[in-house]
Amino acid sequence: MSDRRLPPALATAVAERIRPERLEAAATRLSAGYRANLSSRQAVPDAAGVAAYAASRMPATYAAVTAVFDRLAAARPDFAPKTVLDLGAGPGTASWAAAALWPSVASVTMVEASADFRALAADLARSGLPALQTADIRQANIAQPYSLPAGPFDLTVVAYALTELDLSAAERLVADLVGRAGRVVIVEPGTPRDHGRLMAVRQATLAAGARILAPCPHAGLCPLPPDDWCHTSVRVERSRAHMRLKGGTVPFEDERYAYLVLESGAGSFAEDDNGGRILRPPRLSKHEIVFSLCRADGTLGEAKVASRDRSAFKAAGKLGWGDFLSDDQS
Repeated sequence: MSDRRLPPALATAVAERIRPERLEAAATRLSAGYRANLSSRQAVPDAAGVAAYAASRMPATYAAVTAVFDRLAAARPDFAPKTVLDLGAGPGTASWAAAALWPSVASVTMVEASADFRALAADLARSGLPALQTADIRQANIAQPYSLPAGPFDLTVVAYALTELDLSAAERLVADLVGRAGRVVIVEPGTPRDHGRLMAVRQATLAAGARILAPCPHAGLCPLPPDDWCHTSVRVERSRAHMRLKGGTVPFEDERYAYLVLESGAGSFAEDDNGGRILRPPRLSKHEIVFSLCRADGTLGEAKVASRDRSAFKAAGKLGWGDFLSDDQS
């Protein structure tokens, strides 16, 4: 598993530029705006809002994106992207995560509508790896695929950006992206609303010929009932500045997110055709571990690992919410 904390160079660069005592009002507006599903242009309207975002949201975004990149690396262990396209890049969080995980990354292109975010992304990138220092940071409207860089790109990331588009625009964008060479990673808030939108995008991309690498172990309709939604969680360490801006009393938070990892080509999940994705935190007792699964045949089910099978029980104990459970582990 990759380190899901901000790289030291990035954490230092953010800390040097942020004064939490001046940003509390902006951070409050930011949190309220996102809870109300406002666009970034509304929730982060100025440089103070962008600074508050970097201090309060960047660590969680980085952790969630890195966790999803780990899913891609598990599905395609030989994947070594050289070119990265980061759409709705904000301060460049996903670009930093890609460069940290894959040393092969040599070229980064960030697309961001906000001039304040682009300025911060360029400023922070000067503290990063060579691919970040030389990144192409440009303005474009991600709702208009024809205006985006042509590439080709080995990896395209859309992190916490589809949520701001009309659903039809989101479907068109991702269908266009998977029509190009390479892999596409989408990360969204882990809410019922965004799960529903992501499932609509999923269907559009399947119709466009996409292969789902994660989280879905099948290419059928989502089997979850209307009152449930597919998401997972990653724990994020909080700095003192982070805690202050978030009004937190504990040195961590749990970031809940939903995601898709896609590539061109018909077919379904890549890790194990007979396994399933763990849908929620496992239930542990002295006698067994019980996993709730979305299975490769498109159904929901459970897998139980008895404590009397010591080796299997020990291995199962290392698995958690969002992990993949193969049949030989259950």
